[in-house]
Order: sequence, then structure tokens, then C-alpha cells
Amino acid sequence: MNFKTKISKIENQDVTIRGEKLSSLVKTGSFTDSIFLLLSGRKPNENESILFEKVLTAVIDHGMGTTSSLSSRFVASGGNSLNVGVGAGVLSIGNYHGGAIENAMKFFYELKDASDEDVKEKVKDMLTKKETLYGFGHKIYKQGDPRVAVIIEEMKTSTFLRFKDLIESTIKETKGKQIPINIDGLIAIILCDFGFDPLLGKGIFIIGRTPGLVAQTYEELKEEKPVRRLAEEDITYIK
Repeated sequence: MNFKTKISKIENQDVTIRGEKLSSLVKTGSFTDSIFLLLSGRKPNENESILFEKVLTAVIDHGMGTTSSLSSRFVASGGNSLNVGVGAGVLSIGNYHGGAIENAMKFFYELKDASDEDVKEKVKDMLTKKETLYGFGHKIYKQGDPRVAVIIEEMKTSTFLRFKDLIESTIKETKGKQIPINIDGLIAIILCDFGFDPLLGKGIFIIGRTPGLVAQTYEELKEEKPVRRLAEEDITYIK
């Protein structure tokens, strides 16, 4: 059998990853730069390196109540090992939790060459039809996600950032209220600037969130009693 890959291969007593020796990557000491290389096939420039590290840090954990954290904890509480709990959290990531990055990237790429007026008309049409604008709005951060503000300060140049203000202003004009971009939307903009494939959207979220899932699962195993379940008073029986 013959298999082909552009990613990595063991040769000459070392591993070659995207044309770089693994020993050399270890020597440079940048985990996030190595992830960037692994996924894109190229090394990031200085600003891309800064942004990519902030992107991964921004999604590292978002509390115990998220879908992935709860999934990890509940599965671990059933008597499973740490890797099973973490795996359960990863498997819970889908279109409504962690998946907005991929969908927003597809949308931004579609709009790349559109005029400002065409973008506004597209957004108005979507709002009229009650279609989801992935990457905008947040259950908690009604006035703006603090992570977004921090990362935008580091963005030196961007082709896609113009869509943030365009879409936010169109939403306000159409709906009469402010619905700001969320962290998924900003990450999508940054990944589009990098030239990443939208298919990597969930993957980036998984890479960033996994340390949080390890921590959540570990705490569950160390600090909590086995077998979590909902309290009966929290369940409404419908006849």
C-alpha cells in the first residue's frame, strides 16, 4: 500500500513537518507557530504569530456551563478516564457551539469582493428572512465581547475587518439595536486574513478549547462526587 501526505514524515533520524525539522521547531519553542505551520503549510509572519496566539487563548475556556465543558464533566462523572471526558467535550462541538467560526468564514469569503452597498443589501435580506448571521451576537456580552476589543488592538492590517463595522451598522439600521461581533466572528475574520480554509474553523476552536476541557475534566475527577445528574426539581414533567 502507498500513502501520500504533505504534512509529515520520519526521515534522516528526525521528523520533517511541512518542510521543517521537528527538532528545529522544538528549538524555536513556539507551539502556536508550529500549529500554524502544521495547518497552513507556511510559517506565520510576526503579526500573524501574535494574532494566532491570541485567537487560541481567547477560546481556551469559557466557564463550566458551556456545552463542551458540561459534556466533559458529565461523561467523566460516570466513571470514565480523563481522555474520555475530554473526548466527549470535543465531540459536543458543533454548528451551535464552536461551529460559528466555519460558517462565518464561508460568509466572509463570499463577500470578499462585494461592494459596501452589496454587503448591506445582503445582510438586510438575511435579517428579513431571519437567517442566521454567524459570528454576531452573544448570550452574555450584549455590549461587546471584551476579547474582541483586545485582539482588534493587535490587528495591523486586515482585508476582512471592514465587514465588522458594515454588518454591525446594518443590523442596527435594520433591527434598531446593536448586535456586536462576537469572538467567533472576529476569529473568522482573522483566519480569512490568514487564507485558511473554512473547514479548519472547528479545528482551530478544538485546538484552543482542549486545554480548558482537560482542566474541567481533571477538576471533575478530583473534586466532585461520581455520577452527576439533574435535580428532580429542575425537571418539568409535561403531560
